[in-house]
Amino acid sequence: MKPGRAATFGKSAAQFLVGCVRQTVTVKPRTEPDGGLLEAVKQWQQVFEHNPVMYFMVDPAGTVINVNTFGAAQLGYTTAELIGRSVLDVFFEEDRDFVRACVALCLETVDQSHTWEIRKVRKDGSVLWVRENAKTMLRADGGPIVLVACENITERKEAENALRQSEAYLAQAQELSHTGSFGWRAATGEITWSKETYRIFQCDEGTKPQIPVMLQRIHPEDRLAVQQTTGRAAREGEDYDHEYRLLMPDGSIKYVRAVARAMRDSGGRVEFVGSVTDITATKEAERRLRESEQRFRAYAETASDWFWETGPDHRVTVISEHSDTVTAPAGLIGLTRWDIAPDADLEPEKWRQHRAALDAHTAFRDLVYRSKDRNGQPIYVRTSGKPFFDANGNFLGYRGVCTDVTAAIRADQAEDALRKAQAELAHVTRVTTLGELTASIAHEINQPLAAVIANADACLAWLQRSPPDLKAAGRSVEWIIEDGKRASDVIRHVRALAKRTEIEMVPLDANLVVREAVALVQREMASHAVSVRMELSSAMPKIFGDRIQLQQVLINLIMNGIEAMEDVHDRPRELAIRSAADGEGAMLVSVADCGVGIDEQAIDRLFTPFFTTKSGGMGMGLSICRSIIETHGGRLSAAPNQSGGATFQITLPLHREEAS
Repeated sequence: MKPGRAATFGKSAAQFLVGCVRQTVTVKPRTEPDGGLLEAVKQWQQVFEHNPVMYFMVDPAGTVINVNTFGAAQLGYTTAELIGRSVLDVFFEEDRDFVRACVALCLETVDQSHTWEIRKVRKDGSVLWVRENAKTMLRADGGPIVLVACENITERKEAENALRQSEAYLAQAQELSHTGSFGWRAATGEITWSKETYRIFQCDEGTKPQIPVMLQRIHPEDRLAVQQTTGRAAREGEDYDHEYRLLMPDGSIKYVRAVARAMRDSGGRVEFVGSVTDITATKEAERRLRESEQRFRAYAETASDWFWETGPDHRVTVISEHSDTVTAPAGLIGLTRWDIAPDADLEPEKWRQHRAALDAHTAFRDLVYRSKDRNGQPIYVRTSGKPFFDANGNFLGYRGVCTDVTAAIRADQAEDALRKAQAELAHVTRVTTLGELTASIAHEINQPLAAVIANADACLAWLQRSPPDLKAAGRSVEWIIEDGKRASDVIRHVRALAKRTEIEMVPLDANLVVREAVALVQREMASHAVSVRMELSSAMPKIFGDRIQLQQVLINLIMNGIEAMEDVHDRPRELAIRSAADGEGAMLVSVADCGVGIDEQAIDRLFTPFFTTKSGGMGMGLSICRSIIETHGGRLSAAPNQSGGATFQITLPLHREEAS
């Protein structure tokens, strides 16, 4: 606190004190006591002691010459404890230089009053704020004395501090909440802003708010609406609450909400007290929320046909179909899902598990059931749902989506029917092929049977010797057993080709599949003067497939190769069968002939059903072969050879364990 300007004490206790002291110090000495003087001194002493103001008398060195009882008590001392001590003892250390300067100023300006506010420290260490009025007087001997009257202003200071703290709290609260305050006198246009309001409008706090400046900051598209709202409120003396945008100097947009309450001053003129809040973050959050809602609604509507909601009893409470949906069933409100589905009695286990999941309040996915659309037509519905709860965790029901999957279900059913038809056709083709291979099959069976007969005759001959050669007879019996097994294997293999069986996918040795297929057509190749050259890679990894179907493909390709070379007379009729791994997790098996080849224009249609280059062909063999290979995850392709003929190549994925 800096020294104040010189102040006039007026009719105060301090001035009275100065007057009394002046009378005392200016009286001439007498040899006898003057009754009037004694009475004046007595009055002065009574005023000095009992006036409820703190009085100090200090010499130029700062020593307390006198202090009244009230003043000493205010500081928690007795007069005896203070008289003779430095006056600096009742001030805080950090304020003592200021006190010295004030005393020095008083000593330099005799008979001039000075005022300042400062803290004093009580004996118990507590603070006492005072307003000190000081003046230097000259005593009778010409020596100066500083008279100080102290007014207790602690309550005022505490109130001021509380007000400043409150204002600081308010400023902090406004900054944290992005809310400023303002006042507006409608009649004069006078506006007052808080610090936060200046920050919101990005205006210099040193400038006075003006309506033209405000309007310039408001977005041009909102300016007229703001003028109309505030103008109507000013005319009618009504509160107003509106939102508008600010166009900031950097081109950014800020959203604000202004709320004002109308009041009237003592002259009846309208004035407003209000708040302005920066709601840009709220608006941005609302925008993101809307975008999120629109995005997820788009996802949901794309992935489903209608939304639904059920209550705690699992009965439908809400059906919200999309605008382009016409398949949502009607009349579902109040029904449970098992009331809707006509297949509930046909599949009791499925519905038992579903109801258990609902009772356990767990989410479920992809439940498919039959229903009817609003026209009464049967449909298939796939639904998924998730439970929802209130803030206390109480179960409220389920929310979910439904999709009409009738087309997909019927497509699956059609595909199953197609697969069955293809399997039947493949079976017919195998039986037809067996008919064409009758001679080869008979030859394959006759060979081991002839060997059985020969070995049986030999066995009898060895036994009829004298003595019987049992060792040689035993060898003949062993050969009979081997030939019998060979004949049995041929018959078993033929039966497997002719039998209608389900697909059995197992790990297979591709080279063994090739050899077994070649064995069945060996006689057919011999009768057509066709030789076979097999270049099978050793240590081939296994494939995963159905042995019978793959052999059917190989037999078909081999028979096609034999027929393609039927008109070849200028070169050897050779069929080359090769196997190899391609190094990319697949196995290659190729069947190459040296026949008439394939026309370039026919390659693209070669695997099309009912397309054939044979005069008596049905055009189903290669189509069935490609379907079988694709079912195994592979592909079947054909290409002409440069030296004549054609090559058919099978690509099949390796068995997973082998590939890894």
